[in-house]
Amino acid sequence: MKIEDSVRTASGLYTVVEAAAYARMHVQTLNTWPHGGTARLPLRGSLIPKDEGRYLTFVEFVEALAIPNLRVNYKVSLQRIRQAINEAKEKYQIEYPFANKFHKTFLIGSDLHIILAGEQNPVQLSGRERGQESLRACLEQFMHDLEWDSQNSAAAYVAYRYPAKDRNITIKMRPSLCFGAPVVDGTGYTAETLWKAALAEGSEQKAAGYYEVDEESVIAACRYCEELNLAA
Repeated sequence: MKIEDSVRTASGLYTVVEAAAYARMHVQTLNTWPHGGTARLPLRGSLIPKDEGRYLTFVEFVEALAIPNLRVNYKVSLQRIRQAINEAKEKYQIEYPFANKFHKTFLIGSDLHIILAGEQNPVQLSGRERGQESLRACLEQFMHDLEWDSQNSAAAYVAYRYPAKDRNITIKMRPSLCFGAPVVDGTGYTAETLWKAALAEGSEQKAAGYYEVDEESVIAACRYCEELNLAA
């Protein structure tokens, strides 16, 4: 996939630096997963080739959210994650097992399992017994904050929730809107746009008036951007 294809198909487009900031990860760590390093193979090949630049699409970003969740919270090794990705793709034709609602991925022990179309029991993706059905009922789903399209693929990621006085304001990333940048729901503006407006205008109230949105939406944008340290 070329950059122009990503734009044309509304697949989302992020530099590695942007994606790392949104995923709250180190740039170097994220960069090695799709592109590899001097002593490490990539977990999978990048959709956008290196000669186009180091970019990620939305589904790759979603996968980047899943991997540290597995690594930190469930202590799954990169070797087992790579094995699971390859097994899902080669045996079950599932390109992105971490970004599909229908093919839910779970963890049992230290091995990854997936529930396939038309099946009730999870199939093991990593470990010695991969390909065999697991009958253990204790499953832990590791993905959160995703919204799904009619094809059961990840269509949006809820990047931030702000508890306003009368409602919860969400900041979402959708590949079909603003190239996948975080947008304050209900405003049509990216969080960064409203945050920079507040800085330029000297107050969140003035920025809200300039963009004709409610002040709490601007406050939510500012808090989110400040947490991401975008000022740096």
